[in-house]
Amino acid sequence: MSTATAFDIAALERRRRFSLHAALIAVGVAIVGFSLGSSIGGSENRDTIGGALLLAAIAGAIAAPWIVRAWASFMRRRMLAAVVGQRLDLAHLDGETQQIESRQALSSGAFTLAAFRDSGLVESFDSAGVHHILVGDSGGVPFAIAEIALLDAKGFRLFGGVLASFRLARPRPGLTIVARDRGLLGNLVASAGSTIERLTLEDPAFEDVFEAYGTDQVGGRVILTATTLDRLKRLDETAQARGFRCAFLEDHLLVAFPGMTWRCSWWRIVQPMGAWIDRYRAQLAELIDVPVTIVRTLNLDAPVNASSSPAETVRPGVVVGSGSGQVFSSPLFRLIGEGGMPLIGVASGLIFGGVGLIGGWYGVTVGYSRNLFWPFWILIAAGLGYGAFAVASGVRELLALAWRWNAPLRSLKRP
Repeated sequence: MSTATAFDIAALERRRRFSLHAALIAVGVAIVGFSLGSSIGGSENRDTIGGALLLAAIAGAIAAPWIVRAWASFMRRRMLAAVVGQRLDLAHLDGETQQIESRQALSSGAFTLAAFRDSGLVESFDSAGVHHILVGDSGGVPFAIAEIALLDAKGFRLFGGVLASFRLARPRPGLTIVARDRGLLGNLVASAGSTIERLTLEDPAFEDVFEAYGTDQVGGRVILTATTLDRLKRLDETAQARGFRCAFLEDHLLVAFPGMTWRCSWWRIVQPMGAWIDRYRAQLAELIDVPVTIVRTLNLDAPVNASSSPAETVRPGVVVGSGSGQVFSSPLFRLIGEGGMPLIGVASGLIFGGVGLIGGWYGVTVGYSRNLFWPFWILIAAGLGYGAFAVASGVRELLALAWRWNAPLRSLKRP
């Protein structure tokens, strides 16, 4: 470990102990203040002292979680840089303070963010918010790994996690995708409506682990050897993300880890840095080294048809900003934001349509007077017409949202 990295870890450990002690003092003040403040009373002076103790207890109860949260936020910005500091083949970019460098890293030869829109790994997105990026070159394999959020045109998050891209020496024909097996029903739902075909894996031992798709059956089977699949399984186990997807697209190996984050969990404040930082560093190293070994193996193999290797596609750029300050960062916000208006439309349609049905039932069974006959029936027809239109439009939009939701394979278009 380099001297600078050792210093950073030591400084982080001192910051952890200071924050932990401050949080414990705040908790102690809250406990003692509430206990004494609620028991002191009976006279004007004692009531004043009790009130002051209760106010101090409230301040301590508020300060304790705030101190822990501030420490976790501090660690998010500092820890990753300290962890990767000992690797000469790796550099860390902070998406908040190094926005220009981050945009360049996400539109480079190693990592093209726009390629993920054509990969079938994520839903089609319009912009991105970046937290951290790791860029490097390991044994002649350029790569970049980004903790990132992908957003739609309305600013709702479609994907939150880590995206990685590793550059191949030569383009590969077609598109080959590998994802975790979801079972028979889950695989059918995930691939329904997609234009890509399922690939039968050469090794049946991996059929219960992965599901593979591809546009080139021969090329896909050449790539997905037993060795490659075994390394992908190892990568999936190392990442500990909510799912795992990868794609071989042209001259890139693209990997998506939904739900993965590099932020430091708040409960780490009670653990000394030495108890977990080495394990964290080893996990991060394997997250890089395993895909690199896959790329090196593929680089040694000749393409299926070298004379017809596809040229690299020119893709439009993606608007990239900082990942901090995202308001609509939860899937719940997207569900409310995109599904709220259709639900309101359905509800209004049911109300007006229901009133129209009640009025129509009354007109058929009882009847309206001659001077109210046409006005009422016109209103009834308008209510029924609006109700049917509003319900149909709302249901259609809700079904379209359900069709897009977490189904990236459906975003693939026929060439």
